[in-house]
Amino acid sequence: MRRAAVFTVLALALVIGIGTPMMGPSPAHAAVVSTIVVSGNTRVEDATVESYVLIVPGQSFGNAEIDESVKALYGTGLFSDVAISVSGNRLLVVVEENSVVNTVVIQGNRKIKSDVLLQLVQSKPRGVLTEAKLEGDRQRMIDYYSAQGRSAASIEYTVTDLPGNRADVVFIIDEGDRTAIGRITFIGNDAFSESRLRSVISSRKRSIRTLLNRKDVFSEAKLAADQEALRRFYMSHGYADFRVISVDWEFNEATGRYSVVFTIDEGQRYRFGEIAIDSTIPGVDTNALMRQVKTRTGRVFNSQRVEETVENLTIALSRAGYAFVQVRPRGDRNFENHTISITYLIDEGPRVYVERIEIIGNTKTRDYVIRREFDFAEGDAFNRVLVDRAERKLRGLNYFETVEIVTEPGSAPDRIIVIVRVVEEATGEFAIGAGYGSGGFIAEVSLDERNFLGRGQQLRIAVGFGQDEQSYTVSFTDPYFLGYNISAGVDAYNTIQGRSSFRPYRSDTIGGRLRFGLPITDDLTVNAIYKLDQQEISETAKSTSVYFPNGTYLTSAAGYSIVYSTIDNFQDPSQGTYIKGEQEFAGLGGDVNYMKSTGDARYYAKLMPDRDVVGFVRGRAGNITGINGKKVMVFDNFFQGSETIRGFSTYGFGPVDAKTKKPLGGKNYWNATAEVQFPFPGISPDFGFRGAVFADAGTLVDVDVPKGGGPIINSSTIRSSVGGSVMWASPIGTLRADMAYVLSKAKTDDTQWFKFSAGRAF
Repeated sequence: MRRAAVFTVLALALVIGIGTPMMGPSPAHAAVVSTIVVSGNTRVEDATVESYVLIVPGQSFGNAEIDESVKALYGTGLFSDVAISVSGNRLLVVVEENSVVNTVVIQGNRKIKSDVLLQLVQSKPRGVLTEAKLEGDRQRMIDYYSAQGRSAASIEYTVTDLPGNRADVVFIIDEGDRTAIGRITFIGNDAFSESRLRSVISSRKRSIRTLLNRKDVFSEAKLAADQEALRRFYMSHGYADFRVISVDWEFNEATGRYSVVFTIDEGQRYRFGEIAIDSTIPGVDTNALMRQVKTRTGRVFNSQRVEETVENLTIALSRAGYAFVQVRPRGDRNFENHTISITYLIDEGPRVYVERIEIIGNTKTRDYVIRREFDFAEGDAFNRVLVDRAERKLRGLNYFETVEIVTEPGSAPDRIIVIVRVVEEATGEFAIGAGYGSGGFIAEVSLDERNFLGRGQQLRIAVGFGQDEQSYTVSFTDPYFLGYNISAGVDAYNTIQGRSSFRPYRSDTIGGRLRFGLPITDDLTVNAIYKLDQQEISETAKSTSVYFPNGTYLTSAAGYSIVYSTIDNFQDPSQGTYIKGEQEFAGLGGDVNYMKSTGDARYYAKLMPDRDVVGFVRGRAGNITGINGKKVMVFDNFFQGSETIRGFSTYGFGPVDAKTKKPLGGKNYWNATAEVQFPFPGISPDFGFRGAVFADAGTLVDVDVPKGGGPIINSSTIRSSVGGSVMWASPIGTLRADMAYVLSKAKTDDTQWFKFSAGRAF
């Protein structure tokens, strides 16, 4: 009986204990409070804390409401610790505030300025200090260093507490060495060699050539762009099924270099099958549109030609009044004979308008410089092809490291927002050019800015000097003069030429030139020029003073030129056509009267695309004729040498004075060149070396002999030479050494078998 009574009492006590609240604060389960008490806060007002608490006095709540309130208070970023409990009819909210940032200091950085790094930091003075912010700041700076080729950089931070709940933050940086690519290999390539594919991508392995251009820096973003470059390359050479299976990289701690491996699947090579245009829009003349088609039956499949055709058709139809037209290429593969038939489908697209164009990331370039590359404006019909065209044109400006154009829905179903994201790159260029010929050593130092003050204008300052010649040039060009699609430019120049073995006088020319250019199509441009200069001839040798009399001569001339170009790359051309015809008329006042006509035609082609072998032919001709009953002054003649036919000296061929053998230039010339360029055998293309073999031919004849002059030797012999070249794309420009053997020449010609030069193809 006693034992049963004890158990009964214990059971009742347990039941009563569970139902009775404990003394002091306790977690709430299902309760009601009358007041909220906030403590621990010094800067944040009580009302602010209470606004994040989801518990309302007088209403029941449980653990779920307490948990959500704690999360809400933590989410403000204002507190490092939060506790909520119940004491009687009071809800106790105890907080511990985060410190406030007093100063942020960066130490140890030498390669990247603190101003640049501080822009990445979100922990700002007078802002709230949190561990999450600090860790985010550290990671953003590490990512930035990695993008600059310093993947080995490490960053730590220290926090020093100060009175008043403030703190100083110090980021300590170990920048490490620049992490470069040491090796790039390809797996699965049969049609193209590794060296050819390495020339397609922008990533480069470490070499002398990359010391200044830093293209050997490892970057995941660059590797992603390389995959797209490979895809476009293969697709433009017939491999429509090409794909990049994977890109793998490994960092070698011993060498501090990355090894990169591209694994690819080339697929089969295709040719174009039948080409057709199919339209669902009444009134569209598909036969007339065939002239816009760049794809041809039987030729190797080229996705770039398909894109160009879609663009041409879209623009032609838009100009014909079909603003919402949509052109889509449909490809039908024939796997047996490896052809792809293309049908260009023309449909009426959705009626969508451009609500606005937003530009993001341009810190230097003005908005209008970017907007003017669009063929549409806000409020116009939206067309995806024209957006792609604008993206390509923006990339072609060479103002930006990356260009991306995306779209977002607008304020209505028929409105769309075009967003342009750009990352700017350095647009200034310092170059050094040099050469050596019969005139001795010559050099040029130039400074080019292709986006002057962010206005899309070009500025060039160049100084040339040599043994017998100095030149000074300042040029300025605005490609959109007064906001119109017309280029305008001005040049100022001063050229001083001293007496030499081939120039029996001193010449000092100072002047200026005005230029205007009007693009007719993407490939055709008409230019107009006016120049005014003054040439002073002095120190003339007595034996040739009749040809080059001392004096000052003013030339006032106007002219024009027509340029047609489909060249793919003016820095390093590999395919396309370039034709230029120019005429200049002197006699608009001044002392000189002539009509000068010149022509230049070039054709580049990839002879062996899989081995990066490029061939080109070039022809040039010129004539100068006196007008207004006057003869052509001798120093206005064409003077030619190694710049047209290699193997000859400066002023090395053409008419000469019979007595002194001094060159007199000529009124008429022609010359032709054939050249084949190829990767230099036995040397990796990463070093930038290429070889060439060439053949040159031409002649220069006819002189207006001044009174008292003559006799002259005017040989019509066709001069010719053959030879080879070594070219190096160095960090300061393309250096070239030509070695030539002269096959035919006149007795009075002056030859030189070797020439060293630096410069560009155009």
